Amino acid sequence: MASGLSDEGMLTETMTTNTAEFGGSSGSDPELIDYELLSGASRIASEAAADLYASRGQDDWITLFRALAELTRVDAEAGDPRPCFSATALRERCAELDPAHRIYWLSEEDTGRKKFSKAWEKLEGSFSGLEPNLRQRAEKQRIAARVYPYSRSDALDRRTKLFGFCLIAITLPEDSKTVSPVALEAGASGDPVCRIEYIEEMEVYPIPGIRRPLRISVQGWRSMFMVLPPVLFLVFLGFGLWVLLELWLSDISVRTMFQGSLTVGVFVSAIAWLVWPLYRLIEDRIIEAPGILQLNSLYQHVLLIKKEDQTKVIRMVRFTGTCPLCGGLVEIYKGHGRFRGRFVGKCDRNSVEHLFSFDHVMRRGAWLRS
Repeated sequence: MASGLSDEGMLTETMTTNTAEFGGSSGSDPELIDYELLSGASRIASEAAADLYASRGQDDWITLFRALAELTRVDAEAGDPRPCFSATALRERCAELDPAHRIYWLSEEDTGRKKFSKAWEKLEGSFSGLEPNLRQRAEKQRIAARVYPYSRSDALDRRTKLFGFCLIAITLPEDSKTVSPVALEAGASGDPVCRIEYIEEMEVYPIPGIRRPLRISVQGWRSMFMVLPPVLFLVFLGFGLWVLLELWLSDISVRTMFQGSLTVGVFVSAIAWLVWPLYRLIEDRIIEAPGILQLNSLYQHVLLIKKEDQTKVIRMVRFTGTCPLCGGLVEIYKGHGRFRGRFVGKCDRNSVEHLFSFDHVMRRGAWLRS
């Protein structure tokens, strides 16, 4: 249930300055009062919440995020530029959306209220990590704003809290273009060229029992943990070659020599198999996430070295796109055949013909079968 309790000054469509510290650079972004932009931005938030559920599972704060986004979109489409909702209205919507049908959303006991409060605190604490994804989605759909959660006291009853989204303006890149499902262009040779844009999705929780995304700093002294395994491999390789040389120069039997050589070969190969992905990550800054880290996920992820606040970190992320040929879901895989050594985007409807290049920096690609 949306309330019409927005302050009278908030109903104007003039741009104000958001002075609150939302985290990062959010506090310097201008805040908008515009029901049309709010409708589009809340729709994007609802889509992001659905993908967040696919990546991380249905935590309470994700259910609350989706409920707030959907209620906000409905009221914004009705012309309300800044709708607010009571905890009761949000809990009712959460109960409808919760796939586990947990009954505490509708409970009037302390358990239900505490669950809601914890979910809201988690949503506020996690939202700074969702901002890049919301910004990318907004840029792709040419919506010059994103949402941010806030709460305030009811003007009529100070003991009652209301919850909603404020609207933060973003600057759209001039060269950003939305890729339509039939975005075919003519190349220099006259062949059709199809473009695709990727979105960096929210991070997954890869380690069972730990409700945190993977984030490993590799700056400063921590970088030795990246360099040490390849160095140890070189040491073992040198030691293995020395052992082989000693075996072949000794007077032992051919059978014993063969057994020793096989043992050294298997041992060194096993270490190489473990170290090689780490070496490729250092060299290329991106590798396919190891299968053991993807056991809890239905989707494809990569390990990526990126710079955050002047610090290099390893992240496990998922890139997706919409196939411009058929509208299917495109995910990132290691290339094979003539695309070996590259990462490619494969459509889930036709992974053979609907194949695209992938640039994780520009988040763009082109049809490889043209």
